[in-house]
Amino acid sequence: MREFLNYYGVVYGVIALCMLEILTKGMLSHTYKRLLKAAKDMGHSEHRLMKSLRMKFETCYKLKIGVPNVEIFVEKYLRHYHVLGLHLKTWETFCNQCMLLSMIGSFGFGIWAMIINSSPEVIFSSLFVGVLGNGIVLLFDGLFGIGSKRELLRIDMMDFLENIYKPRLENETFHSQMMEEYQQEYFDFDKEIEKQAKVVNLVPKEEETIPGLSIDFTKEEEEVIREVIREYLG
Repeated sequence: MREFLNYYGVVYGVIALCMLEILTKGMLSHTYKRLLKAAKDMGHSEHRLMKSLRMKFETCYKLKIGVPNVEIFVEKYLRHYHVLGLHLKTWETFCNQCMLLSMIGSFGFGIWAMIINSSPEVIFSSLFVGVLGNGIVLLFDGLFGIGSKRELLRIDMMDFLENIYKPRLENETFHSQMMEEYQQEYFDFDKEIEKQAKVVNLVPKEEETIPGLSIDFTKEEEEVIREVIREYLG
């Protein structure tokens, strides 16, 4: 048993490290998948990270401080987000360390085995497991795409905060009167669209225009306009 561990203990250790790395990457992938789902509807999401970001962001504007650098604001909260007691970045670093240890253990033991003139089976087993194990890890890394998911999550969060939430809060905080007028115009516009939709089949196509507007909108364009305005107004 002792001889077996001396020769093959490192090999099984490398296998264990590779399996641990795959499991950790799978956990990270699942976590980012849930965060991405929450970020797609960040304005109404009940996810604790999204709610915390919205509350802190809104508080900055209520205090008339604002958030000049949204990118740093998002990155800060992503780096402080915990999963099972550890930061996401810590889990990612842990995966890299597992790969490094498995490579060092595999090739280091293979070289040591050659120096002490061990059997070819021992040398081959050590090198083969290191190459195969880390190759499988890299394959799963490509399938999970943790780096790309993290970047997409950051972009989705920045898009909402920078392009939707920030203008809304700035208008509510610094241009409240203009915001009230804009909302009134929106509701009037929405009523006109609904009225037009009721009679759309009763008038010739060339007369299907919204009173007061100089541009004709298709059904798809109306839906896009409504979606953007409703998202902006919350």
